Amino acid sequence: MGVAAQNRQKKDTIQRKENIKAADYMIPKRRGADKFESKKGTEHLFFSAGAGMVRLFDMGSGFAAHGPKASFYVGNWVTPVIGFRAGVDYSMWRGNTDTNLVGGSVDYLINISAFAARYNPRRVFEVIAIGGISYQATMKTGMETIHSYGLHGGLQGKFNISPAFNLFIEPQLGLYPDRVDNHFSWRRYDVIASMMLGITYKPSGFSQSGLLRNGFASIGAGMGNTGNMLFNTEFALGKWFGKPRINGIRISAGSSTAFLDNDLGGVKREFNVNLCADYLCNLTTLFSDRKSRIFDLLFIGGAGSYFPGGEASEPIVLNGRIGFQGQIRLSEHVGLWLEPRINIFKDKSYRADLQEPVRGTVGVMVGTSYKF
Repeated sequence: MGVAAQNRQKKDTIQRKENIKAADYMIPKRRGADKFESKKGTEHLFFSAGAGMVRLFDMGSGFAAHGPKASFYVGNWVTPVIGFRAGVDYSMWRGNTDTNLVGGSVDYLINISAFAARYNPRRVFEVIAIGGISYQATMKTGMETIHSYGLHGGLQGKFNISPAFNLFIEPQLGLYPDRVDNHFSWRRYDVIASMMLGITYKPSGFSQSGLLRNGFASIGAGMGNTGNMLFNTEFALGKWFGKPRINGIRISAGSSTAFLDNDLGGVKREFNVNLCADYLCNLTTLFSDRKSRIFDLLFIGGAGSYFPGGEASEPIVLNGRIGFQGQIRLSEHVGLWLEPRINIFKDKSYRADLQEPVRGTVGVMVGTSYKF
């Protein structure tokens, strides 16, 4: 290579070093916020139902209370990070005279997991921050209804078990003006905490969910008896395993209202909520090879817990249950069923001197089921 060519090469190298672009040394811009691919406004609609416990703290009034709580919400995710929900709830404070609370709330949701680690539709566990406004109507026999408005916040940990369903646990803390409990406090405010367990259904994930294959949902109501009359309701989700569909599981959440005699000769209502998991065995499929039939007989056995009423000595009672379900098929997906059952639990519902080792309730439930 000639001397002249070498000089030109050196000159070009010097010029390139001098023509440095500032853009090459700028801090990279953060990627824009995640967005859903779908443009439909209701593509990420969801429905949530929960049950748990609520507690009112003593803020200087000398009064504290606790009891069961149930809730139902409808919401929508606008982006993978931002969402909204609105719902209603019912709770009861136990005491000599039960206090019933009916309320509603509107919440702003932030998916902390999607914000911190980007959106991933296959993520199994996510953390949601919740904040919103609440309304509560406090009702008690012989007392004027108190209407209260407050603020609340909490966190929800949700386990995405399929594209259509997730299970969640949600602790929450609410702040209300004084007298939501009909007691005056020198602090001028009341604090209510709750812990809820529940399930969320997302219609858009229905067709994608392998978990729904051989699955079903059911709803029912019925009566029971422990010496006093009970009115029971229940919602359940379940799944059959294997090609024969002989063995299955069912997870249910329900409520029970007992009509108790009080000391004044009247009737007192006592409300509680319960959660239960059952093993199912299709006896008709087990002992018969016929695929086309309109009647199935199921054996059912399971265990769970319920949050008892005002006279209980413990806030949570474990129980077991056993029964049979006869189901008539109305169509390929819909059926009607009748289920007599026996619930057995350690006696925690009466005075210690009157308690028995175990107690039981006998009841019958009637309902309908839908096969996915």
